[in-house]
Amino acid sequence: MMTSKKRYRVLPYKQASQSAKALSSALGGKRIKLENSEYVPKSQDVIVNWGNSQAGIDCNQLLNHGAIVANASNKLTFFRTMEGADWLPPFWTNQEDIKDEDFPVVARTVLSGHSGVGIVVCESRSDLVPAPLYVKYINKKEEYRVHVGKYINGDYEESVTTIALQQKKRRLDHEEPNWKIRNHANGFIYAREDVNPPASVLECAADCLLRSGLDFGAVDVIWNEHYQKAYVLEINTAPGLEGQTVDDYVKFFKGYVNSS
Repeated sequence: MMTSKKRYRVLPYKQASQSAKALSSALGGKRIKLENSEYVPKSQDVIVNWGNSQAGIDCNQLLNHGAIVANASNKLTFFRTMEGADWLPPFWTNQEDIKDEDFPVVARTVLSGHSGVGIVVCESRSDLVPAPLYVKYINKKEEYRVHVGKYINGDYEESVTTIALQQKKRRLDHEEPNWKIRNHANGFIYAREDVNPPASVLECAADCLLRSGLDFGAVDVIWNEHYQKAYVLEINTAPGLEGQTVDDYVKFFKGYVNSS
């Protein structure tokens, strides 16, 4: 019996997402419109949810359900879901619970922000600002983004693969980088060459994905040299993609379908 060829559809968190556009094109598929869509899922469709917390489409294969994306995208919900993992930094929701020896801490004034939006580093109690979440600042030698995806084998056992691996490295054209908050505006880029993290960085990312319930995600992991320990900061459900990383995701999604 002939089987229908898989069709790929990408559901973006916003229509203008360049990563969703690049991914759908590389998959040979289409993006689903967020407004006035006439799309009706077919049995052969594979829908890749790119960060949309409202996704609840009834189809055979929806990768990353909207409710799970919503939990992962909200920093407070994410920390509460991951509570108990030994790679999770200490966190608080009330200023009164933070002890003097816990400083510095990072105030997250925006729970669903990205690219460093809503981050305030508080060196002491006098620096605290109102926020729904405070996270212990962990010194880091290196910071990675580990793109991971989940497969389910024939015995319905879950396993995690590394889709792509990046490290935040200093932009040489930026004279005064901020080593505490490493984003593009503060003088850093994601590099793919010569990236060799400790094994525990990859292990933490894989464990984070399994605990989250997501099918794929990009986990931000830092490495503390002094304690020889990795810590997870967050998981991204619509990471920025370009170049080879787009191809890496295409390979994963097509492999996921062939394994299911």
